[in-house]
Amino acid sequence: MFLTLDDYRSVCDDYEFKQIAHSDEIRLAAEAAALEQIASYLRHRYDTDRAFAASGLCRNSMLVQCAVNIALWLMIHRLPQNMGHERRECLYNDSIKWLRDIQACKASPDLPLYQSPDGDNDDTRNPVRFGSMKPGRYDW
Repeated sequence: MFLTLDDYRSVCDDYEFKQIAHSDEIRLAAEAAALEQIASYLRHRYDTDRAFAASGLCRNSMLVQCAVNIALWLMIHRLPQNMGHERRECLYNDSIKWLRDIQACKASPDLPLYQSPDGDNDDTRNPVRFGSMKPGRYDW
């Protein structure tokens, strides 16, 4: 999987993580949902399969933090009275804001670009191509 247990240590300690995750099944389900949510923002321009296949230091660190924050947000809802809800909500909202900035071309992460099955790359600098005729100068 894209995330490791060490990735969670940047935002919570071991005791808190054990309380939130409780079992590997819950954690893996939340991670899968988090990666799908991230991909829904990025897949139109970036190759999310290649980005999520990276491991170790080859992974984009901001993408890892987004995945961790979203996965923890999804796992926290099973706790009684949504313990720690406010802190996780703030981190979740920051992650979603970053993903929306990427979608609106306000941020440009170092991720592999999407390549179509035909081999064409999506030119992110000019994704829309257009043209027109030369303007008419009606001066005879």
